[in-house]
Amino acid sequence: MEPVTTISLHPEQWRAYNFKKQYGVAICGTKGGKTFVGATWANKKIVELPLGSGLIAAPTIKILQQATLDTFFNLFPEYRRFHKKQEGVIELPTGGRIYIRSTDEPLAIEGFNLDWAWLDEIGMMSRLAWVIAKGKVAISHGQIFGTTNAYYMNWLYKEVYLPSKEGRDPEVELFNWSSIDNPYFPKEFADKERDRMSPAEFSRRYEGRFVRMEGLVWNVDDSNILKRGSELDSYLTYPERIIAGIDWGYTNPAAILVIKIKDNKYYVTTEWKEVKRTSADIIQKCSELNREALIQTFYPDPAEPDRLDEMRRAGMTVGEVNKDIPMGISKVETLLREHRLFILEDCKELLDEVTQYRYENPKEDHSGKEVPMKVNDHLCDALRYAIVGNEFGQNLTFQEERGEKLRIEQNRNSHKDYELL
Repeated sequence: MEPVTTISLHPEQWRAYNFKKQYGVAICGTKGGKTFVGATWANKKIVELPLGSGLIAAPTIKILQQATLDTFFNLFPEYRRFHKKQEGVIELPTGGRIYIRSTDEPLAIEGFNLDWAWLDEIGMMSRLAWVIAKGKVAISHGQIFGTTNAYYMNWLYKEVYLPSKEGRDPEVELFNWSSIDNPYFPKEFADKERDRMSPAEFSRRYEGRFVRMEGLVWNVDDSNILKRGSELDSYLTYPERIIAGIDWGYTNPAAILVIKIKDNKYYVTTEWKEVKRTSADIIQKCSELNREALIQTFYPDPAEPDRLDEMRRAGMTVGEVNKDIPMGISKVETLLREHRLFILEDCKELLDEVTQYRYENPKEDHSGKEVPMKVNDHLCDALRYAIVGNEFGQNLTFQEERGEKLRIEQNRNSHKDYELL
């Protein structure tokens, strides 16, 4: 007979463990017990759904193995012998299956139909992982439990925490507690840390509150973010120029941004970001966006000339890009500060990236790097390429080029009428 595991939860954990809505999210201070309650909840779902399919996921392999799974198997060692590590699955004798995945490649969870999912350290995951996970439980109407320490004002804060806190999302049940709500956490240690740390860092680390990340490259505030609406759509119907920036990728995401320019201001209107896309896939997407928006010039990362040649053969105009990172960052920063660069609110992936696009923490000898950390920065790079390419490239306006193309086609095909090319 298997030994009986006795679980003791503090009141805040107990509330989260018993959430009733489709999505539950527990955000707490460090050592507040979020992984403990997540593992306990996962076991509850296994017992409730012995034939079901579940998911246990973490943002990286290291966190998955050393924290998430370690806690789960220490609490419930009876599942160890059913764990097929190489296949990333726990195959239960009841017929149920629990998939074990890292979400550093979010598409790794794309192929499942799930009855439940536990996403540990969801605040470190990409927005795409959350979107895919929700889709995987859609048919079964299954629950997702996200557990995390508080991090920064990323997609989790903007799209989950705030809407739930303000009563705008009835599907999410939110739980928030501090480190000292865990009766095993020493209060005297927290008091000493409070004296050592800045108020913002202490609030994030020990009180489970979201704060703005230190060392951000760009300050994108609410005045730089615009809502779509008839007035804005009408204003942007006839821009002076339309450009696009491209960051190539395969294992890392590929990224495209479409930007309309009018009255010497830039408006980011469309984004595209996907992993495991070939050059042909990316160029095909560029062609689709070109047909929709009549993009005058594409500004891709110039590091791979063969891809640029493919774009030219596909009939697209490719502009030159200066990859000087500090110069590009400075140009974007200036446009933001002068309120000449705006991002439409439905460009959620870009808005998420800029909340984490930061410099490496300065070292004691002040030798910190002058370039940002290479983490989740693909749309930010695409933005840089487009802005720098346009600012220092051709000055022909969109309407001038569009008119020239129209005249050429009318001369070639005088018997046809062309409203728009």
